[in-house]
Amino acid sequence: MNRKLFILFMPVLFSMGSCIGTSYLGDRYNPTTHTDIYYASKDVKKDYKVIGHISSRIWLSEEGAKRKIVEKARAVGADGVIIHGIEYTGGEDADSYYKAEAIQYNN
Repeated sequence: MNRKLFILFMPVLFSMGSCIGTSYLGDRYNPTTHTDIYYASKDVKKDYKVIGHISSRIWLSEEGAKRKIVEKARAVGADGVIIHGIEYTGGEDADSYYKAEAIQYNN
């Protein structure tokens, strides 16, 4: 019986995973293992360029969304991320997203 329940709920589990979406639009470089986190552009003390924009849905927790942003930033080779805060979508299915910029330091 447990196997039947698992098979029945597999599509639900997969659709839940897709709801925790983190999207990226921008350039990609070699992945990195460290990414600095900032909450304002003025806090970045090095010269940098924005290489892309990251958006992560706040599905379970704000901390989880922040973690997904950093994971995505590392995957695209960003030296840092500037987290700008939360943006809300409107309508019946309103969601909230963390918005961030992926940055790469100028050498």
